[in-house]
Amino acid sequence: MTLASETELVLFEREGSIATITWNRPQTLNAISTEMLMETRRLIRALEEDPEFKALIVTAVGRGFCSGMDVSDMQARDKEQVRSPFTWPRPRPDWQPVHLFRNANFPVIGAINGVAAGAGMSIALGTDIRVLSDQARMVPIFIKRGLMPDMGGNYLLTKAVGPQKALELIFAGEPIMPDQALELGLVAHVVPHDELMSVAKGMARKFSEGPSIAIAMSKRAVYRAESSTLEQDLEFGTYQQERLMTTDDFKEGYRSFLEKRTPGFKGS
Repeated sequence: MTLASETELVLFEREGSIATITWNRPQTLNAISTEMLMETRRLIRALEEDPEFKALIVTAVGRGFCSGMDVSDMQARDKEQVRSPFTWPRPRPDWQPVHLFRNANFPVIGAINGVAAGAGMSIALGTDIRVLSDQARMVPIFIKRGLMPDMGGNYLLTKAVGPQKALELIFAGEPIMPDQALELGLVAHVVPHDELMSVAKGMARKFSEGPSIAIAMSKRAVYRAESSTLEQDLEFGTYQQERLMTTDDFKEGYRSFLEKRTPGFKGS
């Protein structure tokens, strides 16, 4: 499958079974425009249709991962009376980056290269696993603009740190530095800036070697568990496990265990 970006604002690179989406508006610290979001959505949807694809990295060019929504883009659309699927008065949750990342049937790794502020922090928190540059920071800046977190920010931050700490961070609106982000569990790893992409790609390659159906179901089960009871999770897990036991990957995993060798999963 040949896939390429249709705008220079979003770069796309495919390396075998993994790919990287890179936002490319460094002059605005990668403030997200409607065009960028729509192209990101198109690429993710296309990757979902490719059975050979296994893992995605999302990152950005320059000093910023994402500085939030592009205000100038919103003003221009309002002036032209062109509605965006991402903003009021009729927002489309299924077009939101968090929805796209969480519902993708493959791991989405956030390689947070720089500042992730406002909606950019929400978008970063929406990736499955986050690797943070030691030169980056997260900034829940909404309160300093007279706003509250959006794009899933309230939900994601609360799930990560609990309601008390989430409220403290939101009320303060101050930058969260790398060490604090790691301590709070907002990111899985903090790495030297120059090693960010190599670490993220290494992680993506490792995941790509796994049984992709089991990975997809595990991802779905984990996010489902956030709003499930133990009984519901037990029922869902039993059903999914029975399904997985019919796959070729399970048979390969079982044979490789008996034969004391590394499994060769095919994603079927």
